[in-house]
Order: sequence, then C-alpha cells, then structure tokens
Amino acid sequence: MVMRLLLEPLPASWPELTPPRPTGLRGLLARLQEVADAVRQPGGLDDFEGRMRRAATQAIVREAYHQTVGEQEDEQRRPAAFAKAWKSHLAALLAQDTVKVSGRGTIAAAGRDTELAWKLYDAASRARADAIAHATATPSTFEFSCPPTSWYAFAIAAGDDHPMLGRVRYAICEPCGAGLLRKIDFSSDWRFCGLGTRALRELEARHPALTWYTTGQYESAQSFYERYRTDSSSPWTANQCPCPHFGGT
Repeated sequence: MVMRLLLEPLPASWPELTPPRPTGLRGLLARLQEVADAVRQPGGLDDFEGRMRRAATQAIVREAYHQTVGEQEDEQRRPAAFAKAWKSHLAALLAQDTVKVSGRGTIAAAGRDTELAWKLYDAASRARADAIAHATATPSTFEFSCPPTSWYAFAIAAGDDHPMLGRVRYAICEPCGAGLLRKIDFSSDWRFCGLGTRALRELEARHPALTWYTTGQYESAQSFYERYRTDSSSPWTANQCPCPHFGGT
C-alpha cells in the first residue's frame, strides 16, 4: 500500500474524506480505492503539465522515504520515529530550490506541489502504520520432508491484498523435540517494527512443545535473537546441534 501510493499515478485532485468509512485496515483500503478510482475516471489524468507536476511531487516524497529507509540499519527507528524522520527528510527536500531525485534528475520548486506532497506523505505514513498494526501471520506451508524432520514457511502480511512484509522459514523434528529457525527475512522497509518478535511468538505458538535454536547469523540478527530469548517463555538453546537430524543446515 505504501509503494502503491508512492509509485502509481496520482489523480488530478486528491479525494476528500467522506465519512462514514470503516476504520482500521478496511478504511485504509477504501481510501486507496478512492485514489485509484479517481485516476481511472475520465479526466483523472489531465494535462501533461499537471501529470508531470504530480509525478515530480510523488518522486520527492518517495526520495524522502528511501532516505529514511536507508538509515534504518544504523538508526533502528521504531514506527513513530521512522514517520518523524521521514517527515523531516521531506521538509528538508521541499525547502530546497532544486531537489535531486535518484533516477529522475533535478526537480525545481516550480515543478512540484507542496500541498500535495504533504497529503501524500500523510496517506503513505498512515498506510505504513496500519500495515504494521494489522500485520498477521499466514498459515504455515509445508515445503518438504526429510524424516523425521519437516520443513515449513509462513509470511507476515497486512491483509489479503497486501504483499508480504516478511517471511519465516523453519524446520521441526518431533522425535527430538527440536525446532530450527532457519531464517527470518524482512526488507529494510519493515525492520525494527516489532514484526520479527511477532513472527517468533507465532512460531512458538504453533509448536509449543519444542526447544528452538538458530544457526549462525549476521551480527545484527544474532543480537536480535539473543534479546528475544531473554524474554521468551519458550525454551531456546545456544547449542548449534541439539538435533542430529537437521544435518549441517
């Protein structure tokens, strides 16, 4: 939903809020549908100059977003702090006479719409917050079996219409009572949002009788697992081979 707002063509006029509208994720989806409908209406994409102006404005909001995402590994901002930093980057870009946008060149002040930029930021930042708030785990899907082990995966997604935010891959060995967390993968957009913790809790809830472990990880991931184990009610072990059936995976 965030990237739909930042990438797809914008309507000539921003849809006004018209209550009543469902709250939460359903309300957000209705709002996005209004924007999409406005684009498709006759005259929704008006003159060439107007389209270019909207596209330039959208590119600036997107540039501010990418700048903020690019800082995540170092800053590790939680959602509210991320939105604040994104807003700050956008304000800084809009204050410049010319803005250099990756892959687009330089955009002059006359070629953008500041009011639209802030409306777009507001809609996209709320979309991101709602995606995080409503993210849930999909059912586990079986990948393959190598008896006595079974291998699975599930995704963290924000509703049926939203691309997955992250993916979890794991394996279990019931005879040994062991679970192997193979990988949790979230893009930079969705890190430090509490989704990794949500994924591990879901993993434990699905297989409550197992003792879990994970193989060697990057330093940042390893520190996350160490912090999680401290607060987890499920048993985790630092032993790299508590079960011989997983082999060297």
